[in-house]
Amino acid sequence: MGRGVVFGLMAAFCWGAHSVIVRYLTGGIGGLQIGAMRLLIAAAAIYLILRVLNTTISFNWRDRMFQLAVAFTVVNYIFFHVGLQFTGAANAMVLENTAPIFVLLFLYFFAAASIGWKELAATALAVGGASLIMSLDFDSGRDRLLGDLLELAAGVSWAGFLIASSRAMQASTSTVERLNFLFGVFLCAGLLMSPLILIHPVTPSFNDTLFLLLLGIVTALCYYLWYEAAATLSTLSATLMFALSVVFTFINAAVFLGEAITWLGALGAFMVVCAVVLTSKEKDADKRL
Repeated sequence: MGRGVVFGLMAAFCWGAHSVIVRYLTGGIGGLQIGAMRLLIAAAAIYLILRVLNTTISFNWRDRMFQLAVAFTVVNYIFFHVGLQFTGAANAMVLENTAPIFVLLFLYFFAAASIGWKELAATALAVGGASLIMSLDFDSGRDRLLGDLLELAAGVSWAGFLIASSRAMQASTSTVERLNFLFGVFLCAGLLMSPLILIHPVTPSFNDTLFLLLLGIVTALCYYLWYEAAATLSTLSATLMFALSVVFTFINAAVFLGEAITWLGALGAFMVVCAVVLTSKEKDADKRL
């Protein structure tokens, strides 16, 4: 198992855990406030790591991939956190996991990439698998429509972030460089979102503050691990690693919450794993993607 796959698996595990924290916090704090605060806390966490490493703290804000990563982060956080207030957690996870579809579309139409059957099959397996895993919890109805549309938009913007970040990481040469890039993304995106806190400001309770701090730290860990994976994996393979977060959510719910493992969920998890294996074996995938 390659280094990139190992980091991707760890990132997916952390992402699967952090979604539960976000859902908990939306019960008392507005989505925009959660989004801005978690970004700033994550930026502080990465800053402390860079200080401990005693390295230069800098990022190239003029870099096009950096600018795109920041812009897509802001848009994604707005859609995801606000949408989560109007729809269920399962809906949000499934709809944001449509990102691989949009990654393929972006690469095909804007990067002139050649899309083969393996890329199409892997994308179909990942999206279909995520849908099966969450199928029992998926809610429909007009009262969910707004939230579902926002989460679908989050999937589109997440695809943009994944492509920009993946391309930037593939060009990086060290962990310190990737940490600086990530620090810049968190800091700039957090500052851009900060004014949105004033829309519905809420003073977090002591308990909520603790969970916000935990969320920010887990967010920093998720992105750092994924950036390390993206440095060596193809763009699509790195994207599909995010879909594994649904699998880990499914497993954690069974182990820690005692939820039943359904045959549909198990089949969905198997499909997502197959999607990752199908693309992670392609060492030269980025020549086409």
